[in-house]
Amino acid sequence: MMAWADLINAIDANESFVISSHQSLDGDCIGSQLAFIWYLKSKGKRVACYCTDPLPQKLSFLQNSELITQNKPTEKFDVLMILDCSNIKRLGWDECESAAKTIINIDHHRDNKNFGALNIVDPTAAATGEIIFAFFRECGIDFPKHVAEALYAAVMTDTGGFRFNNTSSNVLRVCADLIDMGVDSADLYEKVYSRHSPQALTLRARMWSTLKFHLNGNVCSMDMPMSVLDEIGAVYSDSEGMADYTVTADGVEVGIMTKHTPEETHISLRSKGKVDVGKIAQGIAGGGGHSCAAGCTIKLPCNQAMEQMLGIIANELGM
Repeated sequence: MMAWADLINAIDANESFVISSHQSLDGDCIGSQLAFIWYLKSKGKRVACYCTDPLPQKLSFLQNSELITQNKPTEKFDVLMILDCSNIKRLGWDECESAAKTIINIDHHRDNKNFGALNIVDPTAAATGEIIFAFFRECGIDFPKHVAEALYAAVMTDTGGFRFNNTSSNVLRVCADLIDMGVDSADLYEKVYSRHSPQALTLRARMWSTLKFHLNGNVCSMDMPMSVLDEIGAVYSDSEGMADYTVTADGVEVGIMTKHTPEETHISLRSKGKVDVGKIAQGIAGGGGHSCAAGCTIKLPCNQAMEQMLGIIANELGM
C-alpha cells in the first residue's frame, strides 16, 4: 500500500487546496484532477484548479470539466496539489511554489523529481488515474459514476486506448471495476478517439502531408507549424494523438512530431521499444516522459531542432 495515511492526514490537516498539472493537458491529468476536485470537495475543503493551458475540447464532456480553469490564483492556499507532473517546471507556472504553504505530488512518471513535501509516485502505474483509483479503493472511499468516468478516461488515454505496453492486467481490472460502476466504455472511447470537427480533420490531413522518413527508415516524422491552426480554424488539441502514428510504419523505431513557432520547437517522441525516448527527452531542459512516449521543447527553429534531435537518435541507434 502507498502512503495513504500520510495523504489523508495531510488533507485532513488543511482547508484550502489548489490543484494543477502539466502543460498540454491530456486525459490522465484531466481525469486525475477531476477526481481529486470531487474528493476534496466531498471532504468540505475549499478547492481551486488552475492549469496554464486550456482543456482540450474533446474532453470537455467529462462532468465538472469547467472547474479546470485558466484563472491564475491570486490568494495563498494551504496546499498545492500537483497531479501527473514529473517536473514542477512542466506546470508552466513560475510562481507556483509561492501559491501554497506545502506541495503534494502524485504521479506515475519514472523521472519524477520528488519535489513535494509529500510524494506519492508509482512508476509501475500506467496512469496517475490508476494511483488515485487505488487510493479510493484501498481507503474505502465510495465515489460517484462521474468520477469513475474521469478515472476511466485517465487510464484509457495514458494507455493509448489500451494499445501501449503499459496496459497491464491491473489496468484491465481497474477498468473492469469502473465499468461495473456504470462507465460506458464504448461511449467514452468514441467521444475521445472517434469524434473530430471538420477543422480537426483538415489539420490532420495537413499533418499527414508532411510525413517524412529519416536515418534509413528508422525514424518517421510529421510536422505542424503553429500558424496553421489560425489558418484553418483548428485548435491545438485537434492534433492530439497524431504523434502515435509516427511509429506505425514497418521498420520505424522512433517517431517525431514537431509543433513549432519560428523561435522554438516542441517535439513529441514515440518509440517501439529499441530506443528509450524518455531518456532522450530528459537530456533536454524541461523534457521527460516514458520510455516509449516523451516530449521536450528545443528553443530553436524547427529545421535546427530536427537536426539536433536526429543526431541524438542516430547516436542511440548506433548509426
